[in-house]
Amino acid sequence: MTWNTLSCGLSVLIPSPTMDPVAHCWVGSAFLFISSDKVDLSDLYQDPQMQLKIYKALKLSLADATGSGGGCEILKIYGSAFGLQLKFTEEVKCRKFLQSYESGRLQTALVHHFQNQSVPSTAFTMELKAGMVTLDDILNKPDSCINHIKANEPNHLRDDDVSRLEEDIRQMVLEYSSLCQASSVQCDGPSELYSVSESPIPSSPPLIASPTSAQTNGSPLPLADCFEFQGVFFDDRVLSTQDHDNFAKSVGRNWKQVGRILQKTCRGLRYPAIDNIAFEYEREGLYEQAYQMLLKFIQSEGKKATISRLIRVLEKSELIGVADQLLNNN
Repeated sequence: MTWNTLSCGLSVLIPSPTMDPVAHCWVGSAFLFISSDKVDLSDLYQDPQMQLKIYKALKLSLADATGSGGGCEILKIYGSAFGLQLKFTEEVKCRKFLQSYESGRLQTALVHHFQNQSVPSTAFTMELKAGMVTLDDILNKPDSCINHIKANEPNHLRDDDVSRLEEDIRQMVLEYSSLCQASSVQCDGPSELYSVSESPIPSSPPLIASPTSAQTNGSPLPLADCFEFQGVFFDDRVLSTQDHDNFAKSVGRNWKQVGRILQKTCRGLRYPAIDNIAFEYEREGLYEQAYQMLLKFIQSEGKKATISRLIRVLEKSELIGVADQLLNNN
């Protein structure tokens, strides 16, 4: 800010150009085209029930590719040549997306989440563009890709169809949250209303996952104990035997990273517990190491070893796919 004195003697405060928050806003866009030689995604997306499932799979895959949180959103879904216009508002998240795209992590996430949503299993071929530039040809030059994405700032708001889906999600999450807080209603009671496979699909289907029942293998917790993951509310509960096994199968070599975050609030995992587990079960492999780490957490924390606690740690570790698998495989 600078003070300027006018000829009449009045002083006025003039905003400095460097103080303009809009001037420093990082925005860019890219087009992600997805195809399969086995399934016509364009036709599949026209089916209201499949549209709901595909949309959720796409959002979760993008969360895997960029890490939890914002920074990337879907502006429009094109039906003719099935593709997405993506808007990036954080350069860091854009770079993570490019890394995931180049390494094949995004493709793996798509296959995983499409399977979880009961969409016909398939392998995908993808193409990434920014304007007229095919970014696949220059993925080995990430700075150049970033510049092209930044140069293609979106010139329109989110598409009406996508906005309607997002608003439906918000409304249903709010409704379910209210049900969770109402002492006269069981949190797992309205699960059929939120089930992708069982609910009647309205003309503009909302994107929502089936809430995890508090009465599955884990012990039920008090009624109001719900938590949010990727815009969906789930019932909290003590970790079950199935959770334990699913975690050990899916976390892979990232078990140490998860353990080191858990150890901040778990005495049983304090130093040198994690290093001891890694050494003692080295021959048995990653599954057993992950299993023993979570076992020590469960034994140490008792009823405080909840699914919500583990999901939060997986989010911090940017292991969104592992978290989604735990919540959807019960």
